[in-house]
Amino acid sequence: MYTIVIAVIIAFLIVLLAMPTIIRTLKEKGEVGIDVHKLGKPEVAKGGGYIVLFAIVASLLVVIGCTTFLGTEAVDPAILAALVSILMAGMIGLLDDNLDFRNRTKIALPLIASIPMAVMAVGTTIISIPVVGTIEFGVLYPLIIVPLMMTFIIDSTNMYGGMNGLEAGLATVNSSAVVSYVLLLPLFTGKAIMQSQLDAGTVAAALLGAALAFLVYNRYPAKILPGDVGRLPIGAAIAAALILGNMDRLAIIIFAPFAVNFLLYILYRIHVKRTGMEYVKFASPREDGTLEVVGPYTMYWVLPHFFKNMTEKKNVIILVIFQALLAYGAVFLLLIAYPWGVGLF
Repeated sequence: MYTIVIAVIIAFLIVLLAMPTIIRTLKEKGEVGIDVHKLGKPEVAKGGGYIVLFAIVASLLVVIGCTTFLGTEAVDPAILAALVSILMAGMIGLLDDNLDFRNRTKIALPLIASIPMAVMAVGTTIISIPVVGTIEFGVLYPLIIVPLMMTFIIDSTNMYGGMNGLEAGLATVNSSAVVSYVLLLPLFTGKAIMQSQLDAGTVAAALLGAALAFLVYNRYPAKILPGDVGRLPIGAAIAAALILGNMDRLAIIIFAPFAVNFLLYILYRIHVKRTGMEYVKFASPREDGTLEVVGPYTMYWVLPHFFKNMTEKKNVIILVIFQALLAYGAVFLLLIAYPWGVGLF
């Protein structure tokens, strides 16, 4: 249990204390991006994901060190696989930030980050599907399900962002939901936390600490933007936590809005191709600060499309609250259902 506390505290402090210097340094080096959803298009430091990635990795390394030198058990190889996957996702994000890959390449590359989790056969090969029943996937689980699950979560996390505080807010909610599940599970089962669950909680805690501290600087009006070097490791970390803890059902519920966002984006691209209309990537700010969008083609465009008084700040707050209700509600319902055999496992 102490590993969860250590991970969240270290990651939080690293980001919170280092970020002012990082912001100043990035501006001095000319590493700035345009905050597109504000009048005047102000320049903001970009690349804050560097320190988020560093904080997640550093906190997990400290936990591994404590387990090695202070614990009575050997380090679980699964958490090492998660650590490498997060690092690889960060490297892919760094390359994307600098080389600006084509959309097809962006979608496919995160598959590489799943390799450490796949080759270490992380996760349980047995999945209980409602109505269908329990299915033993065997070798297909690490070779097919894990890569597809990680790739989807990384890609969808990268796509569901772009407004001040949205990525950090959603990451905070999702990671805290996983940590809450791990901590509350013994109360409902009467059993000690398994090593796989503890590993999941530790990885999620590292993400929670980093995301929560980053939110301090990334919330509206943002002082720094994450970049792909931050968004991809965020997706890899939450994916790794869900796979480590065998939380397939929780993953389906938590990432339902992300899947909807992906489908809306596909519909938008099809609509653009069929009609010949100009593709627009961002919403446009009106004189009063409200957002104008071309249609409800992403989750963060739905509210501005139907409510003309929707500002960036209000839009992000509503989306994060919605995600919190969904994630925490899922944790509660699945924990309550656990004694009847329809919980997360």
